[in-house]
Amino acid sequence: MKLRRCAALQVSLDEEPRFDIGLLLGGGDGLDRAARWMAMAPHQPAPREISLAQLAVLAQVPRDGASEAAVLAAAHGEATIAELLEAGWLLRDDDEDSTAARRDAAARDVPWWPPALVAQVAGAWSGVDIEARQEAGQMPDSGELIAAHGPAPTHEHVRRPDRATLPLSPPPHRDFDALLAQRRTCRNFDPEAAVPAAALGAMLHRVWGAVGTRELSPGAIAVKKTSPAGGGLHAVEAYLLVQRAEGVAPGLYHYLPVRHALEPLAALDPGEARVLAHRMLAGQHWFVDTPVLVVMTARFDRLFWKYRRHAKAWRVLHLDVGHLSQTMYLSAADLGLGAFVTAAINDDDIGGMLELAPLREGAIAIVGFGPRSARSRNIELDGLTPTDAARLAGGGDA
Repeated sequence: MKLRRCAALQVSLDEEPRFDIGLLLGGGDGLDRAARWMAMAPHQPAPREISLAQLAVLAQVPRDGASEAAVLAAAHGEATIAELLEAGWLLRDDDEDSTAARRDAAARDVPWWPPALVAQVAGAWSGVDIEARQEAGQMPDSGELIAAHGPAPTHEHVRRPDRATLPLSPPPHRDFDALLAQRRTCRNFDPEAAVPAAALGAMLHRVWGAVGTRELSPGAIAVKKTSPAGGGLHAVEAYLLVQRAEGVAPGLYHYLPVRHALEPLAALDPGEARVLAHRMLAGQHWFVDTPVLVVMTARFDRLFWKYRRHAKAWRVLHLDVGHLSQTMYLSAADLGLGAFVTAAINDDDIGGMLELAPLREGAIAIVGFGPRSARSRNIELDGLTPTDAARLAGGGDA
């Protein structure tokens, strides 16, 4: 049997105290403060403790080759090799079907920048329920944060308080400025209202629809949309969870930007759609009634095809999602709809729901839009104190 090591491994020294019942029963405080080495691999859901002896074995196995298991066992002991296999840091060379093997293959095939690869996996959520945490008192409010950590860093970051400032011309107050002033996050959606068909079509085309394409070379096509994207790749996809939209049954859909059409993925009844929304949104109940949710995913294979192992490319995807989110907000404001964006999502769970290929495509953020509720159950940033510039522009309530 031949063994190969996993494609990527990040090792760090962990000195955080952790509970140990043995120390507690022995008369101590129950906290183990000994430093330990932790290893994170992109095909694993969480870091695991690794020994120096195990690291020594991995150092002898080439990344792109395989070693005889018997030879490794003779040099390092069968127990150590078995532990590495169980941990998934060593993989059987003939294993192509296990989840770990498929994820490891993706980590090899897609030319990720290794730190971004590990960060993408380590930062993913699964099964997080913010509503349950709130009910359990695990989500401190602003007052509790101030009591525990002191005041927040100042909202106005002045670098040279000893120098006079240079006043600028008053900002204009045109139609576009009024639209910008209407842009805000909605946390109170009408649980009965549906998005009109015309509004749904407008939102999807304005934000995610392709304006045009250009073949740069055979096999390489750039896309133009209303928002910028790194390298003209537009590696962000839009998946819809529709709860209430005119002419579209509840379910999961994939938006095709060049055709301006929806690709049905799964039909859902209203109850199933709401449960799925709650799970996708990690229990953010104030967004669950949103008529249309859009999961924005990143196609890492498309991005890293051009920017191979590039240290900045992973950031570009998040910038792309930010650009699309702002366009979505402005379009929603223009159509009189409420809107939101959140990155506090159960991205690992979403990957399973949408059957995304691990490490080739993954969820980055969710946006949503729909008619606002007449009732305000959840706090929103209304009734603000206008800044001096806003008053000069005649914007009134900022």
